[in-house]
Amino acid sequence: MTNSLQQIEKDILACTRCELRMNATAPVPGFGDMGAKYYILGEAPGREEDEQGIGFIGKSGRKLDELIALGKIDLNDCYLANICRCRPPKNRDPKKQEILSCREFIYREIALLKPQYIIAVGRYALGMFSDKGISKLHGTIFNTEIDGQTYKVIAQYHPGACDRSPRLWATMLDDWEHMPEEVDHSYKLVSNRKKYPDIIALDTENNEHGGLGDWSVAFRDKGQLCVERFHGSQPDKDFAVPVIFHNAKWDLRVLDKAGMKQPENIHDTMIASYCLGLGKQAPKDLAKETSGAEMVGGLGLKYLGRRHLGMAMKHWADVKDHPEEIPEYNDADSIATFLLFEKWRGQLPDHYYTIDMPLLRVLMAMEDRGYRVDVNFLTTFAAGLDKRLAELDAAIPLNVHARAELQSYIYGTLGVEPWRFTDSGEPSVDGTVLESIDDPLLNRIKEYKELYKDKGTYVDSYIDGRDENDRVHPEFKQVSTATGRLSCANPNLQNVDKFNDMRKLFIPREGYKLVRMDWCKVEFGMLAVLAKDEQLIKAFLANTIHQITADALNVTYDTGKHINFLMQNGGTPWGMAGIYGIPIDLAREYFAKYFAKFPAIGRHHTSVVEAAKETKKVSTWAGRTRRLDALFAPDWRVRQQGENEAKTMGTQGGAAELIKLAMIDLHYNHSAPMIIQVHDELHFEIPEKDALEYAHWLNEYVPTITPIDGVEFPVEVAVGDNWWECMQDEAVIE
Repeated sequence: MTNSLQQIEKDILACTRCELRMNATAPVPGFGDMGAKYYILGEAPGREEDEQGIGFIGKSGRKLDELIALGKIDLNDCYLANICRCRPPKNRDPKKQEILSCREFIYREIALLKPQYIIAVGRYALGMFSDKGISKLHGTIFNTEIDGQTYKVIAQYHPGACDRSPRLWATMLDDWEHMPEEVDHSYKLVSNRKKYPDIIALDTENNEHGGLGDWSVAFRDKGQLCVERFHGSQPDKDFAVPVIFHNAKWDLRVLDKAGMKQPENIHDTMIASYCLGLGKQAPKDLAKETSGAEMVGGLGLKYLGRRHLGMAMKHWADVKDHPEEIPEYNDADSIATFLLFEKWRGQLPDHYYTIDMPLLRVLMAMEDRGYRVDVNFLTTFAAGLDKRLAELDAAIPLNVHARAELQSYIYGTLGVEPWRFTDSGEPSVDGTVLESIDDPLLNRIKEYKELYKDKGTYVDSYIDGRDENDRVHPEFKQVSTATGRLSCANPNLQNVDKFNDMRKLFIPREGYKLVRMDWCKVEFGMLAVLAKDEQLIKAFLANTIHQITADALNVTYDTGKHINFLMQNGGTPWGMAGIYGIPIDLAREYFAKYFAKFPAIGRHHTSVVEAAKETKKVSTWAGRTRRLDALFAPDWRVRQQGENEAKTMGTQGGAAELIKLAMIDLHYNHSAPMIIQVHDELHFEIPEKDALEYAHWLNEYVPTITPIDGVEFPVEVAVGDNWWECMQDEAVIE
């Protein structure tokens, strides 16, 4: 041990501010020089660490070894330490004063070892360098200054955190396998460019009136990263080269509102990152002002810049009241967008070019059209909801929004055996659980929750959000689900209850009809094709699969239908028993008979799960890939969910790709006036005189767009005066 390290040890033992027994955290075996590539900083010693004087050797340490190996880090390049050199009593979390007691020593140790990277493991360790919190910074890299020296800090969750939140293990695996990187983002400002190189990135900011304010273009010129700044509309600007955006919907609409010419060839790094499996758009990420400024694991530009470029980017809140800083802020956005695409361009899958980017314009057209609502019906319906909610509120002695009260009633008062759990391991009180229990009070609670959702999520949104033509304009999000399905927000029209009168609210404009097209049992058809079972394919095309299942299991048609849906979604006997309230032995009997009748499904599910365990991923027929780190989580419930995700990705995601390809064809080749996509449905607004002919054309043409392995997926088409009417059997064309 060198003199300097001896002095460090003396400093530890001389630290009189800590009242607990000291534990000198030693470097790992084999590390003998005075430099460290990685300084891995944990929280406080556990029992095993305290006894042996070496950090990270207990349960969490074994997990850390696995993560370090996943990150392709040589343990001999690491120095392991803790922010506290003492083990707190009963292994509790360290207190603030205990952390402060060792802070000066930690800083001296870092200055001595001069690590290339400090890996802060857990929220307490991260707190030495940032106050933003581990949930916002995990998996990212940032700079910190200690005694005038700059160090690079990588934030990671503590391995022990997944004991409390089992789903975090999947996040940790992803964070360590894809360690954050740094890319040179220095640039020079240029002006009056007449012509740009082969590709540029563009980012816009709004002015105080909501119009086009500062905007910039980033590009490379002979290897040099350059930025040209602009302000306000430039109607003569012609983008002759491909243009990269981040969340292109936003910027394209800003440019269009400013009267500027739209670029024809575009790319979107939000969509690119989604296609590469780097995350998904969070529900709150609805507008540019919140496009990931504080998001982690999502697709916000600030997060992606931190994670993949090492850029410490400011947030809009930091500059909105300082107009002199906005141009530089905007520079960083266009630079990050350019560098991300430059980094990912060679990795993008085919479906980015053939599905995801073409779909962007389709969704924008649907959003612009919107869906007309019946104002008179809306007013009457809202009044009825208010009256019924008041009646239910008076009849329910519980706070229906308090999970603890529902848990106490269901698992305490009613004595229900927990069978479904949250990610944190608590007994669930979600809709699936509520639907499985027949109890008078719970029935009222279920009704209240449904009506409350209808009022808050839908009715109020329609009243407040409709335009001068009584149309609502939802946002269709193509990067918010793990399977590739589309989602809808602001308002969410995909969750309108099909079993009440809500769908009567949606109508066409005067002189038009609604045409509703629905892919019949598309996910089961996808499963039949993927399983390559001729019996299943024939039953799917003949629309007899539910009856065949009912006959095989000796149950009613409706029960056979429900069992088919359960099976196509990777169900288990325990899940069936819980959902339908039947004995587990009977559920197992149904499963045995089902797979005896349809052995190809069982073989397909088994092969998909086995392949996912080998590769950590599963793909749709179109090539969209989903990481399945949940299969390797320490908690069995999370692993079981991972297996279910492996089974369903091919069917759910595959069906979504089929529908998106049909939407692309109908938009670009036939200018189809689509107004909404709802799961397996598309709605069109067609002149009344043409509606029936158009419906017949859809019925014949759409199945021919996307055959898979020679199998065409049939559709059902209906014509009506509102959405509810189009759901009725008599509205379906023959």
